Amino acid sequence: GIGVTNDPVLQGRLFAYRDTDYHRLGTTANINEIPVNRPICDVSTNHRDSYSKYRIDTDYVNYHNNSLANNTPAVTPPEQGGYAHYPDKVEGEKTRERPSESFDDHFSQARLFYNSLAGFEKKDLTDTFIYHLQFVKDKSVRQQNVEMWANVDTDMACTIADNIGVARPKTTHVSVSKKSPRLSMANTPHSPRTQKVAVLIGDGFNGTEVGDVLNLFEQNGIFVDIVSDKLGAVVGNDGTRLEVEKAFDIRHPALYDSLYIVGGNSENQKKFDMHIKEFYFGAYKHYKPIGIATTGEKYIKMCKGKNCPGIVLARDAQNFGKDFISAITQKRFWDRDVTGCS
Repeated sequence: GIGVTNDPVLQGRLFAYRDTDYHRLGTTANINEIPVNRPICDVSTNHRDSYSKYRIDTDYVNYHNNSLANNTPAVTPPEQGGYAHYPDKVEGEKTRERPSESFDDHFSQARLFYNSLAGFEKKDLTDTFIYHLQFVKDKSVRQQNVEMWANVDTDMACTIADNIGVARPKTTHVSVSKKSPRLSMANTPHSPRTQKVAVLIGDGFNGTEVGDVLNLFEQNGIFVDIVSDKLGAVVGNDGTRLEVEKAFDIRHPALYDSLYIVGGNSENQKKFDMHIKEFYFGAYKHYKPIGIATTGEKYIKMCKGKNCPGIVLARDAQNFGKDFISAITQKRFWDRDVTGCS
């Protein structure tokens, strides 16, 4: 249930996490009213006001005991379904010391994790370390980081060193060769459900083609934002009207798992086309799937002599909708050469 054990790591986290939440979220009394923290079962308290207050209190009684609200809210007794403390039996002596030598092993689990990653995951992780360490001004600190990461993987640490202006490490990684397929996203079962697609569209689109794709999105549980250069409605070549929910100026390709580039006509065509190209390049370089309607091909340049993985063209696919759904399901196309096709 909701009780905690005497595990020393857990006890340390219990002490630190709540203070961390207070600092990051700027609230104390109302931290459990923030939607992501809110319990499934409603809990009544006497907390009032301050930051991140979601509940609207209509009464003025905020203390216990009270007669004006019949002593409510009050603690629910276990007999009525309230919390009951478990009388956990313990033996031994409580001391302040490291429970075992394993608490000094900082790298075996990290090495196991790194061994278990697919090639694209290792590259992405290494690139992330390089990116953040480039912000570190002190060269000695960057060198210390490289020496530390060498305990996890020597090759990774050498790559980091080569990109942040320090010497390659003198240490080598710990002697762990085990790996677990459960630790790699490459082995994660994928589904199109809850993926979010931006439909980039203007006037004059092919109503039948777009309508069929949008219906497939709905059938597969995919969330959709209709995005254009201004709010209102865009009208297809057959009179189909779609309500624009988001404007380019307040959206970014990082907010979407995939793009469906339809294109179309706009009062400010140059600006409209520029926005679509910005979205395309943003999604392309992050290996995301992109569907291109028959009216959207002018916004891209396909690689000559080879296919670009995850780029699905309506003109080339007899079952474009099905192929696009499969691409969305895969989520990322790590074998895409982001420097070659654009």
